[in-house]
Amino acid sequence: MGVVYKGWQPLLERNVAIKVVRPDLLSDPDSQQRFLAEARTLARLVHPYIVTVFDCGRVDDLYFLVMEFVEGSSLRQLLEQKKITERDAVDIVQQIGEALEHAHGRGVVHRDVKPENVLIDQRDRVRLVDFGLAKLFAGRDPQSSGDHLVVGTPRYMAPEQIAMPGDIDQRADIYSTGVVFHEMLTGELPGPRRQPPSAIAATNNRLDPIVLRAIEPDRDRRYQQARELNADLASVSRTDDSTIKLERTIAASPDEVFAAWTNPAVMVNWFAPSDDFATPIAEVDLQVAGKYRVGMRNPNGNVHIVSGQYCRVDPPNSLCFTWAWDTPRRDSHETQVTLEIRPHGDGTNLTFTHERFRDSALREDHAKGWTGCLDRLVRKLSK
Repeated sequence: MGVVYKGWQPLLERNVAIKVVRPDLLSDPDSQQRFLAEARTLARLVHPYIVTVFDCGRVDDLYFLVMEFVEGSSLRQLLEQKKITERDAVDIVQQIGEALEHAHGRGVVHRDVKPENVLIDQRDRVRLVDFGLAKLFAGRDPQSSGDHLVVGTPRYMAPEQIAMPGDIDQRADIYSTGVVFHEMLTGELPGPRRQPPSAIAATNNRLDPIVLRAIEPDRDRRYQQARELNADLASVSRTDDSTIKLERTIAASPDEVFAAWTNPAVMVNWFAPSDDFATPIAEVDLQVAGKYRVGMRNPNGNVHIVSGQYCRVDPPNSLCFTWAWDTPRRDSHETQVTLEIRPHGDGTNLTFTHERFRDSALREDHAKGWTGCLDRLVRKLSK
């Protein structure tokens, strides 16, 4: 439906992606309306794993979208180059699942999840793109007059997208995600006789029931929510080699613990691995897709800066954010931190999970740093 160009935004000095309606569809009012519907859909979906829309406009008869430019490759390109490992596949599906959980929570079903619509940036972060076929299932979308039509990409579409296209919900996206997962693990799309991936390729058989449940033809027997798929994936992906998990009991309320991670005035008092460090930088934009930046100055006077974006914000119960060092060495692979905060008597239990490590030495280094950070947090808040 669209053509995408790489552009340059001079005032902000950044690359952007500019999407316009295909020239041969300019006279088609339905295509114009669907293009506008995509813009409106993306405007309501702000998440680190969904491509960001910056602007939408019209010049004469030409509508355009200005979007985040993702420096990287599409999942289709990586599959063709045979560059996807099993660990890659699990990480990618978990990120797709988080993007879909966010979209579904706002009543949006994508309807066209496939490798061409999944971009992977240079730090291995996913961006789900192309919401041109999206519909609102939690209430009628006045712009979606074609919701009764069969739309999507054959072999990635859930059976109900063909049998009853007017009655589609989030489970259709889960099916498509399962097909993509199967393809990443085996190099093949699922056949009519559903075989577990480990029967086709040398993959972890613990992934078999997850894939088979995601591509279950009967949607009532499929995963009902993306978060269920992600929970099962986490049980497999959170290994000793890839994950840090630490727990602390803190003599402070859940609100105080949550504020310690999100209030810059509190963060500067503890957010460093030891008392030999200072924290001169703590910047927070506390919302989904909001950015944070923390700088820790070591005893030599060098400031190490980490940054990321918030994936989930549920005060005071949980917080999830991406993590990557910017200086002194820029991380080539982004990881993710999840905090679970629960009342415990007069205090609070904090469960800290840092996952998606690809380097065991880096994981060990982070584990030492986070142990020091959390010990400082306990001391500071317990005074």
